[in-house]
Amino acid sequence: MRESYVHGHHGTESVVHGYNQASRVVVAAAVIMVSVFAGFIFAHDIMIKQIGFTLAIGILIDAFIVRMALVPAVMAIFGDKAWWLPKWLDRLLPNLDVEGDKLIAQLKDQESTSNIKSSSRKAY
Repeated sequence: MRESYVHGHHGTESVVHGYNQASRVVVAAAVIMVSVFAGFIFAHDIMIKQIGFTLAIGILIDAFIVRMALVPAVMAIFGDKAWWLPKWLDRLLPNLDVEGDKLIAQLKDQESTSNIKSSSRKAY
């Protein structure tokens, strides 16, 4: 959802677009983790059974209720304000470019600068 917001979608549109992109990953990860933890339910030790069951239920609640219902609903309510940071905190936090957008923009700038220099040389 953050990437969608950064790429120009605002308000509820960023939540919907981000949800469409991330929902498949969340469901797949939840299914895998629930399967692994539910496998411990068939163990002979009662403590291992309890831990496996509890972790499986916890993952189900986290993935489907919290991550796929509550968080997107709250973010849709807040809209663009969901991404607001105080200026002092924004200065302290590192500005990570996970997707490489800044690198791509920098490479395009270098390419356009080199094209301008080469075209100006041809003009003389």
